[in-house]
Amino acid sequence: MVNPIRSTLWVFAATLSVAALPSNAQVKVIDSSPVTAAQTQTTAVAPVSPGADLLTRMELLQQEVLELRGLVEQQAFEIKRLKQQRLDDYTDLDQRISALLNGKAVPAINPGINPLPNQTQNTQPDLPNNQTAAAGTADIPSERQLYRQAIDLLLKQKDFQGSAQRLEQYLEYYPQGLFAPNSQYWLGEIHLSNGETEQAKSWFSKLLNDYPGHAKIPDAKFKLGKIHFEQGDTATARQLLVEVSQSGTAAAELARNFMAANQL
Repeated sequence: MVNPIRSTLWVFAATLSVAALPSNAQVKVIDSSPVTAAQTQTTAVAPVSPGADLLTRMELLQQEVLELRGLVEQQAFEIKRLKQQRLDDYTDLDQRISALLNGKAVPAINPGINPLPNQTQNTQPDLPNNQTAAAGTADIPSERQLYRQAIDLLLKQKDFQGSAQRLEQYLEYYPQGLFAPNSQYWLGEIHLSNGETEQAKSWFSKLLNDYPGHAKIPDAKFKLGKIHFEQGDTATARQLLVEVSQSGTAAAELARNFMAANQL
């Protein structure tokens, strides 16, 4: 048996030990619950690996490339459409003028076609030698306006002489203009239709010298070939007509037919 007196003394001693602690002392509480791995992780975000960042950038670049490719294809289609429209406009105008100069019925104007190519640039005319800069250019029609006046005189009013004067005026003010090659060619055609062979020959030759790569060159060569043949220069006529026959243009068949009919 435990001695009652000893037991009482132990309890009294423990009470005195507790009473001797400072009043602000705190007892550290230890949580005995298990600690998980998630609770030991810090709040800092783990850094992204360089490989993952590079893959993300590549995906973004691929997406941008696809978008740009779509825009390029759309622009290419629009450019192709505009080029075809310009070609149709030019062909329509060319056919109507050629029919008029050859004494045929002029085809009706397609209401959806602008008879002149669009000109976006504002070209400043070259003043003739007998005019000074002080005279200014206020009274000089624009390049497009002057050429349109010449074509309207030719097609609508059948005024060959007036049209030729406007075309020559155009070449005087705009010698390097957008419509300069066409002006030279139609001047040759107008003079040829009037029986003015030498003037026509001069304008066709000038076109060949000034614009050797222009679309009207095969037609001009064909006309020149016929003029040389009528003047008895069969060698020059044959040379020009052979070049036209090998051009792959609409004038090629005309040249072949002419050579066959005249045994050139």
